[in-house]
Amino acid sequence: MNRKTLIIGLLIVMGMFMTLLDTTIVDIVIPHMMSAFDAKTEDVQWVIIAYMIASAVSMPVVGWLGGKIGHRNTYILGISLFTTMSALCGLAPNLQTMIAGRVLQGVGEGLAVPMALTLLFEIFPRDKKGLAMGMYAIGAAFGPSLGPTIGGYLTEHMDWRWVFYVNVIPGILVVYFLTLLLENVKEEGHNELFDVAGFLLLSLSLTTLLIALSKGNSWGWHSERIVLLLYTSVITAVAFVYTELKTKSPLVNLNLFKYDFFTYSSISRILFGMGLYASYFMLPLYLERLRGFSTIDAGEILFFPAFLTGIVSLVTGVLIDKKLLSLKTAILSGIVIFIYGTHLQSKLDLVMGKTEIIILLLPWGIGMGIFFPALAQVALADFKGEMLRQSSALQNLLRLVGGSIGTSLATFILTSTKDGHFVNMTEKVSASAPQVAEYMARAKAYLYYIRSTPLPLLEAKAKAILGLLFLKNAFWISFRDVFFFATVCGILSIIPAIFIKPKEGKSEKIGNSSADDTVTVHG
Repeated sequence: MNRKTLIIGLLIVMGMFMTLLDTTIVDIVIPHMMSAFDAKTEDVQWVIIAYMIASAVSMPVVGWLGGKIGHRNTYILGISLFTTMSALCGLAPNLQTMIAGRVLQGVGEGLAVPMALTLLFEIFPRDKKGLAMGMYAIGAAFGPSLGPTIGGYLTEHMDWRWVFYVNVIPGILVVYFLTLLLENVKEEGHNELFDVAGFLLLSLSLTTLLIALSKGNSWGWHSERIVLLLYTSVITAVAFVYTELKTKSPLVNLNLFKYDFFTYSSISRILFGMGLYASYFMLPLYLERLRGFSTIDAGEILFFPAFLTGIVSLVTGVLIDKKLLSLKTAILSGIVIFIYGTHLQSKLDLVMGKTEIIILLLPWGIGMGIFFPALAQVALADFKGEMLRQSSALQNLLRLVGGSIGTSLATFILTSTKDGHFVNMTEKVSASAPQVAEYMARAKAYLYYIRSTPLPLLEAKAKAILGLLFLKNAFWISFRDVFFFATVCGILSIIPAIFIKPKEGKSEKIGNSSADDTVTVHG
């Protein structure tokens, strides 16, 4: 493998890293948007939801568009759109403009990320596929993990709008150098019509599902709106499958699921993603809301497992290339270490220091770094042409859907179990217990001598402080419930992974295999 191929690979990963960074970096500036646009929380949430929906809807288009305009041009189109809309979002004068920009930003991500995986798999030689997938895993896992860190730093030291401006220069560089270094190759004879019916049905199904998952906890899972959205999603999904099976040129080639290695790896990816994104969502809340760490400190803590994920991804890819580690062994060992990591997260308490928290989170990052490059290589197998694009798009779509389900369930568990834990604690702890009496005495002393609280109010205020302590502990137990849920998702992901039979060391190509499907490096 020559140095130019490696440089191109790094450029592709840089572009993908930017787009996936935006899935979490914006979360940190939501309060600033509310102030700048004088908007309510439920309105500003659409800045995040719109990006997620647009990304999901545009991913399946990659199969058709990549054949129509070429793989490189599809990727550059996605990065160009993402970069341009990043600048627009940074300049947005109102919430409506921001949401519109985020929709088009999401479309850019939906085109770029699946095509990044496709290009990496194509341009790297057979004996370096593991390295290619390790590089992909860096963007896929490292990007979302670093979002809170970079977002917090930019917000504190510059301005909240820089979470968008930060994408502009790297985006321009990626587009410019890839245009120079990578030749665009189109498939000959690709005259298939775009599957409009399939696109509309899938778009409606994904949109209603993702809105329901995002709003279920705030609107109520039994509310008419959520029930209607879920029914619509299921009905349109069934209609989509029926349409695709009858169409000569389907938007999504469902024949992919005839391959056991793809089906089992897809199921494992969804379950693993549910647990992963549950932790992604909960850890910043635990650090900032429950423990009171600043955004910068929380970002520093989360940086270390994310950085370790990137390093381990590359090492895993190299070991796979050198035949020192099999794909199936990497997948299973990655899941087992991930399970151990999420189990350790349930041991996070209310007094741990930064160093101890970081140490507990490291196995979680290691598990991701081993799992992702191996699973990506298994799912892509020896696909070529449109089948390769379809596999890549579906992998990323399943990652997004699985993550949305995991985040929604994590939020539901956190909010629904808190009251029950609070009641259990108050029932089990007697007001006459020595520990409670001692705590009340110290609280009263603090209020009287430090806060100068009048004597008639001491009892009531001390009880209020004790109640807040119970409430904080109830939240802590609810966080442990969520981390247990993430552990269960990891355990469940082992079941389909056991049945995966990777196509290691096989030379036959699956799907389109014409020479025109290859990508050429200038030089």
